[in-house]
Amino acid sequence: MSQRGENQEIIEELFSQLHGEFGALAPRIINKMVSVLGGSRITFPDLKYLYRQERDRRIRIEFNGTNHEELAIKYGIKPRWVREILARE
Repeated sequence: MSQRGENQEIIEELFSQLHGEFGALAPRIINKMVSVLGGSRITFPDLKYLYRQERDRRIRIEFNGTNHEELAIKYGIKPRWVREILARE
């Protein structure tokens, strides 16, 4: 099967799932995605990456200058990782 055919199946499955979850909003969601992404070849990151990005963003916001340990406990990581996340700003 061609790449285009494979993509078409994926798009149809996405539309079906969106329709099942969002009903009448599904066509609007798809139209918005097409208007923004149409013609682009993109790769979506996995959810772990997205969750890590959000966690890191929250750590930066919540950091008060001295709460490395508290943030490490809250987010289930080592204080060293908190410091590394903050160093990447």
